[in-house]
Amino acid sequence: MQPLQEQSTSSLQRRAVFLGLSLTEFWERFALAGLKSILTLLLIEELIPQSRNIFGFDLLRSFLDWGADGATGPLALASQIYGFTNALVYLSIPVGGLIGDLMLGRRGSVLTGGASTISGLLLMVSIIGFLPGLVLFAAGTGLLKGNLSVQVGVLFENETQRRRAYSYYLVFLNVGVVFGPLAIGTVALLAGWQVALGLAAGGLAIGLAIYIAIVSDKYCAADFSANFPRAPEGREKDVEEPGKRNATIRLCGGMIATYLCFAAYGQIANIVLVWSQQKVDLSIGTWDTPVGWILALDGLVTILLLFASQAVFRQLSKRGMEIGPLTQIGLGCLICAAGYLVLAFGGSAIGGKLPLLLLLSYLVLVDLAIVLVWPSGLSIAASLAPKGQTGLWVGLFYLHGFFASLWVGWIGTHYETMGSTAFWLVHSAVSAVGAVLIAVSLLFTALARHDAYAITTSA
Repeated sequence: MQPLQEQSTSSLQRRAVFLGLSLTEFWERFALAGLKSILTLLLIEELIPQSRNIFGFDLLRSFLDWGADGATGPLALASQIYGFTNALVYLSIPVGGLIGDLMLGRRGSVLTGGASTISGLLLMVSIIGFLPGLVLFAAGTGLLKGNLSVQVGVLFENETQRRRAYSYYLVFLNVGVVFGPLAIGTVALLAGWQVALGLAAGGLAIGLAIYIAIVSDKYCAADFSANFPRAPEGREKDVEEPGKRNATIRLCGGMIATYLCFAAYGQIANIVLVWSQQKVDLSIGTWDTPVGWILALDGLVTILLLFASQAVFRQLSKRGMEIGPLTQIGLGCLICAAGYLVLAFGGSAIGGKLPLLLLLSYLVLVDLAIVLVWPSGLSIAASLAPKGQTGLWVGLFYLHGFFASLWVGWIGTHYETMGSTAFWLVHSAVSAVGAVLIAVSLLFTALARHDAYAITTSA
């Protein structure tokens, strides 16, 4: 047993390292969310018209036009580039984790990823290097993000502490989502997009400086490395075959449903921005709200709903009512589907600009969905993964962004031909399928438990 003074020192060190990791994640998400908030419109309005000056753009356009009926239009081309960029970010996360495991270590991977993202942003400012810089930024972000989140898990000894830590980590992440689009969108509007990208690079530099100052090798590798990965409490012993089968069904059902929910939600930073600029009255009095601020509001609403939902869950727990993670994912999928029904209703309206309240209703619904789905999906990945494969399944969880981005980019190319109402109905249906999948998973596990109980009692 550790002396009380050593335990206190270890706790203070853990909190300091957690704060350093969370602040680094804040600045990473500040830059990423800020860039995403301006990327699609930046491509349409500024870069595609002068694409001959961008290295590799003609080759990229030829690749995207291959198999298409005629040349790809500006909106479709921008949507595909947006989708591929996000896909590369999230595909890089498990790859970055593997690099951290086998080659550079966590600290080396974070520093390399941070340097890559900063270099990529500065290269994008040059216009000629925009596409190579965008690739460098996306790959570096995945390398940085994947190894930060693993280090958070290293700090805590049991699943309950780890889950609570990830909840607070999600708050820091979403604060970055709020301030990134606000700051970078405003600077792009007032001083130009190149200055805005410079601001994003500066924010990442601050984040790396915080990481270097607080998160030392000693604390992120040696002191806490025994804490993770390890079997969650209550799972040290192998479960019997029926339990393993139930866990596999719940794990796979929860992961696929999470992918489907995020596939629908991911459109918020792509065509939702274009649709809002075209269809929604974004003015507040005499102030014309920058469309990129929608993503800032998205992050703010997520933070508020995160605290509100935790308060509700605590009250339910006091009354002996618990909502399991799989049920929360199913509810989240249904709520996300409802959010896109709101947009479909707005798309079918005839007349002038739609009220801002309709867009706010959509934001509340889809953000509540993410508040339910994201922590629950990560919890399922960590607690139900086969023994010795927790890291793999956590990495697979983060691939929701990869598959969602590919879908967002591809379906975005059909927006103009489908019409907005049909477009949003498709997104609603995708998320609803996730809810159906959860219902089927719950039914199978309930039947399996019933059969196992019947066999036990008959024996």
